[in-house]
Amino acid sequence: MRRLAPLLLIALLAAGCGEKQHVQSDAERVKMESEFSQVAMNIADATITSGPADETTMEQFTNDYIALTRKYADDLGDAEVKKRLTDDFLRGDIISADET
Repeated sequence: MRRLAPLLLIALLAAGCGEKQHVQSDAERVKMESEFSQVAMNIADATITSGPADETTMEQFTNDYIALTRKYADDLGDAEVKKRLTDDFLRGDIISADET
C-alpha cells in the first residue's frame, strides 16, 4: 500500500491535467485573421509588382503562412488547418493577385 499511494496520487494529479479546450475570443479571432490577411497582402504585393515574384520571397511568405497555421492550429481545428494549407493554395485564394 505504501508503494501504491504515491502512484495513485500521481495518477490522480495527471488525470486533472486533461486538455482544456481554448475558446478563442472575438479579439483573438480578429488578430488571427489580421495576421493571415497581412501575409496574403504581402503575397499579393509581391506578385503585382513588375515582373515575376522573387522565388525566395515567395518561399518566405509561404513559410510565414504555414507558421501561422501552426500557431493557430488549436483555434482553427484540424479541418480548417488542412483547408488553409491545401484548398486555399490550390484554388489560388492566397495568390489571387496573379490573376489580375
